[in-house]
Amino acid sequence: MAYKHGHADRPARSQLLKRVVGFVIVGALLSFLWFDAAAPAASALTGDERLDVHTQLRNVTIPSRKNFPHAPFPTLPPPDNEEYMAICMAVKNQSMDLPEFFTHYYFHHGIRRFYIFDDGTEPPLSSASYPIPSSVITWVYFQPHVHSDDLGDRAGIQENYYSGCVTMFGDRHTWMGFLDADEFLEMTGGETLSAFLHDWARNDTVGAVGVNWLVHSSADLLTRPTEGPRKAFNRCIVDDPNNDNLKVKTFVRTALFGAMWNCHCVAVLKHGAFQVGEYGDVISQSCDRNPITRERWGLHHYGPKSREEFLQKQARGKIRGGKSTDHWWNKIENAEQRDCLELTEYVP
Repeated sequence: MAYKHGHADRPARSQLLKRVVGFVIVGALLSFLWFDAAAPAASALTGDERLDVHTQLRNVTIPSRKNFPHAPFPTLPPPDNEEYMAICMAVKNQSMDLPEFFTHYYFHHGIRRFYIFDDGTEPPLSSASYPIPSSVITWVYFQPHVHSDDLGDRAGIQENYYSGCVTMFGDRHTWMGFLDADEFLEMTGGETLSAFLHDWARNDTVGAVGVNWLVHSSADLLTRPTEGPRKAFNRCIVDDPNNDNLKVKTFVRTALFGAMWNCHCVAVLKHGAFQVGEYGDVISQSCDRNPITRERWGLHHYGPKSREEFLQKQARGKIRGGKSTDHWWNKIENAEQRDCLELTEYVP
């Protein structure tokens, strides 16, 4: 029966409307799950070396505070969701070292973009699981045959990786740090890393900032510790103008980057800019900074680690060629040392 204005078919229309709404909700949920599982990977690159850029899509682990047995310490900085700063690393066969590195920089420095140049690890480092969201890691994988295994033929490779990192990704960030998996930054002056770099960005003559090493010893450990380097290797060498604490590592303003001198510091900066230390002192191409200071920031370098890990480090060699020597091991182990507990209480 039909009525004017169609009132008699209201129940049928109501049922139809409920079904339509139900289908829309189900469709939306399925769409969400599909796109969450299939987040876009970085587009492939072409070139003589046939770079493959992969954003790790598997083994996603989303950290949350409830996963920590204790409250985070020290207070965690805000996340750098705008990706004002990024970290670039060249690495091979160190999947066991990356979890703590990622944890430290993701939580304690707010880093939300890591570029990992994997120099032919088999299987690729991206196939492992890590304790931060996979979406913040961009993997660049080089097939093992791309570069020679002869350590004598690898001079300049690490520096080329860093330059390539700026070329490919630098326009997405204001600052990019070049670090190794055994280097852990501490903001000693109470600033966040982001605030520190924002401060230097106000000076147009500064194109890079170098941070002094603080080299840790093996702390007399013979085998790889279960608790990780920050807690286990709690001894470091005393500052001396003749030891490796003089060395710096670098954060560079990508818009002013020209070329790396070596893995420690920048050789060329655009527009006459300089690389400086925490006080604005100019760092020369020696990549040494003396006097050594860490009033605003310092870089804990867990170079030797345990004897077992050092022998593994020797066996794989350096990406840029050569090997860590027993002479260097003895120099660190026999140097005057002190307790270095600054990072032992960090959580996570």
